[in-house]
Amino acid sequence: MDWTVRQDTPISRLPRPLRYPALLLRNVLELLHLMPKASVPPARPDYVYEADGLATAYYSPFQGDSQWSAAYEEMARDWYPDQPGLDIRWRMWILTSVAKQVRDLPGDIAEFGVYRGGCARMILETVGLPPGKRYHLFDTFEGIPDSGLTDRELDEGYAGRLTDTSVDLVRGRLADWRDSLVFHVGDVFDTLSEAEADRLSLVHMDLNASAPTHAALEFAYPRLIPGGVIVFDDYGWNPSSYEQRDAIERFGASLPESLIALPSGQALLVKLP
Repeated sequence: MDWTVRQDTPISRLPRPLRYPALLLRNVLELLHLMPKASVPPARPDYVYEADGLATAYYSPFQGDSQWSAAYEEMARDWYPDQPGLDIRWRMWILTSVAKQVRDLPGDIAEFGVYRGGCARMILETVGLPPGKRYHLFDTFEGIPDSGLTDRELDEGYAGRLTDTSVDLVRGRLADWRDSLVFHVGDVFDTLSEAEADRLSLVHMDLNASAPTHAALEFAYPRLIPGGVIVFDDYGWNPSSYEQRDAIERFGASLPESLIALPSGQALLVKLP
C-alpha cells in the first residue's frame, strides 16, 4: 500500500478529508491492475555543496577542515563587496590544494589577475611560502583595461570591470607576507617584459579575457618547472563558446601536456618532465 500524496496530482488538489478515501481507491485499483502504478520521480540528491555552478552529494573535504574554513570566511568578508556570501569554496579548495602540492618545489608563484587579493590571501594563509620563494602579483589594480579585448569582450562589457580595488588595498590585505610579494602594476602587455621570474612552480591564471591570457601563458609556460601547475580559473565559465578558453586551447594545442577540465569550471595543466 502506498499512502503518499504526490505533488501536482489530482489527489493533492483534493480537500484534506477526501485524500484518504482517494488514496484507498487508488491502492485498490492498482492492486486489481485496473490502474497503472504511478511512476515516482527519483528523489533529488541531498547535496552537501551547491554553489558556484557546482552541486555534489560527495565528500567535500573543506567542510571538515575548520582551520581552512575559518581562513575562507575571513578572506571572503570583503572580497566581492557586490556579492555578499559568495561561495566558491570548491574552486578555492582546488587552488590551495595544488599550491600545497607544489609548495616545496623550486620556483616562485605567479598570479595573473589579482583583483582584491582573495586567492593570494588563501594560498598564503593556508599553505604559506618557504623562505626565498616569491609571490608575483600581476594586475592593473584598477580593473580590466580595454587593451587587446575582442569585439565580443568589449560588447559584453569586460572593459572597466573589477574596478573596486587598488594596490594599497591589496598590500594591506597581504601585509603579513609583504617581504615575499612582488607587485607588477599595470597592463600585462606592459609589465611582462619587465618581470623577473626565472622559474615558476605555480601559476594562477584569472585575467578573464583572451589576449592577455595568451600573453601571460607565453611568459609563464616556458618558466614553469617540471611538476609545476597552471590553474586556470575561468576555463569552463561558459559551457559553449568562450574566447578565453579558445585562447587557452590554441596555446595548449602544441604542448605535450593535456588540459584537465574540472567540474568547478577550472582547468589544470601539469608540466611534464
